[in-house]
Amino acid sequence: MLHLRLRIVAAASLRGRFAAALVVALCLVTSPAAASGDTSAPQNAHFGFAAGGDLHNLAPADLARYLDGVRDAHAGWVRIDLNWNVIQYRGPDSYNWAPFDRVVRGVTARGMRVLAGILYTPPWARPADTSSRVPPTQLGDYAAFVKSAVQRYEPMGVRAYEIWNEPNIAAFWSPGPEPERYAQLLKLAYAAVKSVARSATVVSGGLSPHGSYGQVDERGMNPLTFLEKMYGAGAARSFDALGWHPFNFPYGLSLARWSAWSQMSSTSPSARSILRAHGDGAKRVWATEFGFPTGSTSRDVSEAKQAQLLRKALEALRRRAWAGPAFVYSYRDSGTDDENVEQNFGVVRYDYSVKPAYMAFRAAAAVSR
Repeated sequence: MLHLRLRIVAAASLRGRFAAALVVALCLVTSPAAASGDTSAPQNAHFGFAAGGDLHNLAPADLARYLDGVRDAHAGWVRIDLNWNVIQYRGPDSYNWAPFDRVVRGVTARGMRVLAGILYTPPWARPADTSSRVPPTQLGDYAAFVKSAVQRYEPMGVRAYEIWNEPNIAAFWSPGPEPERYAQLLKLAYAAVKSVARSATVVSGGLSPHGSYGQVDERGMNPLTFLEKMYGAGAARSFDALGWHPFNFPYGLSLARWSAWSQMSSTSPSARSILRAHGDGAKRVWATEFGFPTGSTSRDVSEAKQAQLLRKALEALRRRAWAGPAFVYSYRDSGTDDENVEQNFGVVRYDYSVKPAYMAFRAAAAVSR
C-alpha cells in the first residue's frame, strides 16, 4: 500500500546490511517455518500482520505458502482488505466474494483472526472519472455494503472490521481529507456492523502519519487534528477501538512532536489524551499498520535495524495497557526493486527467504500471548 511518509532522510548502514546478510545466510530460503524451528506454539492474540491489498490475487499455492509462514511466526491476526471496489465493481446487485472467501477461510483455518478493512469505492458509487479512493457519493451505499460483508463473514468467524484506510490523507480519501464526512461514514458503518453482529469490534480507519499537531495541507491532515474533528462531528459512539498507523521510519521510536509513534501517547495532545478528554479512555489504540522498509534509499533501514526496531516496537506495545492488537506491515515484500520503498516492508523477501525481522517477530510472539 502506498504510504506518503514524512521527514525521512537517513540512509541504511552498510555495516547493518552485512550483519543482516550473515544472519539470513543461516536461514533456509524456501521455508520461514524451517528457518525458525519449532512451530507448535499457539498464535499470539496481540500481534499480527497487515497484508496489504493484493492477498486475494494470490494463486492458491502461493496463498497457502504465505499464510503458513504467517502462522508459523505465531501471528494471531491478519489484516486484509475487503475491497468494495473489487467485490461490487460491476454494480450494486453484483458480488464477487470468492477471492476474499478464500483468504478468510485460509486465515481462520490456521487458527488466526481476521481484521477486515472495508474500503474503496466502485465506479457506480462515485463520481465519473474518479479513482476508488474517492468516497461514495451516497454514504449509505457504503453502509449497505458493510452490512452485506458482515452478514457474509461473521458466520466465517470474522469479528473485527476497520472502516476505510487512512482517511486523513489525500492518497486514500481523495481529493483531500474530510473528517466531518468521514465521521458520518463511520456512524453509518458502525450501525450496519452492529445490526448484524452486536459483539463485533469496529475499528476506526487507521490514521496515517502527517506532521505535527495542527498541520493541514494539500496532502492531508495531522491524525491528532483529524481525530479531534471526528469527535467534533459526533463520532464518539461510532467506534470501539481507534485505528492508528504509527510509522516513523527510518527513525524508530524516538520522541518527536511530528512522529506518529510518539503521537499515540507521548505528545501533547496525543491520541490517548484526546480519547480521555472525550470519555473514551477505555478504548484501545490498534496499531493496524506499521513497519520499517529495507531497500536502498535514504528512507530505508538495514535488515538488521528492521529487526531491532520491530522487536522494540512490539515489546513497547505489549507493555502498554491501552494498546490493542499490533499489525506489522508487512509479512512479504511486494517486489524486488530495492529503490522502491513500498516494495520492501516485508519480514520475508519476495521469494519468501527470511529477513532477521521474521525471527524477531516470531520470538516476540512466542514470548507473550
